[in-house]
Amino acid sequence: MLIIHVAHVFEETWGQFWILNKVGLGFFLTINCVLFCIPVIIFYFVLNKYHWAYKLGLVYAAFMVLQGIGHNFATIISGRYFDGFAGGYSGIGLAVIGSALFYYLFKGIRSNEF
Repeated sequence: MLIIHVAHVFEETWGQFWILNKVGLGFFLTINCVLFCIPVIIFYFVLNKYHWAYKLGLVYAAFMVLQGIGHNFATIISGRYFDGFAGGYSGIGLAVIGSALFYYLFKGIRSNEF
């Protein structure tokens, strides 16, 4: 999931996601770096079987699924990829892998494997 997350940020940067023109590349990459560090920390605590980390992981997975689906729908509806809603190709990966991550984290919560 983390690799697809990084690929998604690269794709947004390459395709000039519309918000880049408003906030600038430096700010965009800084925010995405912070947003990348959060799931890394969550992943560490999931590996150490913290119950709350599983729940935060579910939120992260759901957000990534919505990101992936959202980029694809926005691209289709607007008809713009470059200088528009870049991120659709990696968005497919976000939706698929995010769904699997959500499933396995939810399964871990339900099985009380803590």
